[in-house]
Amino acid sequence: MAISPPRNMPPEMGERVAAALAIELQSYGILATVAPAEAPIQVDGVMSTRDAGMSIEVQTDWRVRGRPRTDEPATVKTRAPPEDYAEQAERLVSRIAQQAAPRIATLIGKPPNFIPRAPGQVAAGITIPYEFPPDPAAAPPPDGAVPTSTTVPTPAAAKPAEPQVKVFVAAVTGAPSDGNRQLTSGMRRALGSSKLVIVDQAEGEAFSVVGTVTLTPIDDRMARLVVKWIVKDPAGKNIGDIDQSNPVPLAATKGSWAGFGDIVATAASEGVLELLEKAINKPR
Repeated sequence: MAISPPRNMPPEMGERVAAALAIELQSYGILATVAPAEAPIQVDGVMSTRDAGMSIEVQTDWRVRGRPRTDEPATVKTRAPPEDYAEQAERLVSRIAQQAAPRIATLIGKPPNFIPRAPGQVAAGITIPYEFPPDPAAAPPPDGAVPTSTTVPTPAAAKPAEPQVKVFVAAVTGAPSDGNRQLTSGMRRALGSSKLVIVDQAEGEAFSVVGTVTLTPIDDRMARLVVKWIVKDPAGKNIGDIDQSNPVPLAATKGSWAGFGDIVATAASEGVLELLEKAINKPR
């Protein structure tokens, strides 16, 4: 199966959605890649949006190319904060792909009957739920309710500022196409969202994360992808590593890694954070 970026979707976001969806579909035993690869089944989609209160609803209608237009599409609706759509946030891209995968599998006659474990989830080890920020306005008490206490709470003592952990993410090596760049930027985003300070050089008190990619052909269509992340302390000593290994379509590795790079890096970042935490809390 080859998946085209949805029409009407911003081009870069569309490519990332198509790549992420191809990865998710492998959870159902469906060999999928991103168009314009040759494949017996071609899937494309059309995106539309509408306001939904304080959020925006992104709808994508997926169809198998060549099927009668009277056939019902696989429709996916995802609500997100307007800023996530404007920024083409990775969690929105991942959510669209995760929602669409089982519906497209059903559309082509392979309805899922098991819990998926896609390369994006195995390499990544996670499923990304969409979470809205909590509403800061407290709900009003019900009519007739009596407050249990009128005591004014004592402000908590301010906590001392925690030391900032600096991390340098080295350029990933070994991946074809734009894989090195996508994996590097994906890891920087993933660690940066965890309140780490991402620096541009390995110096001073900065830890380092070094990624390498190995791609070994299995046959003429599949290859084994191994991504290894090594974490080093400020002195350059290895403190641990994370290995991610999965079979992937060769055609998919030759296209853009947008979306896939973020999924893989996001998963590995959990292990990186654990290694950093152990190193920081290790008795001196």
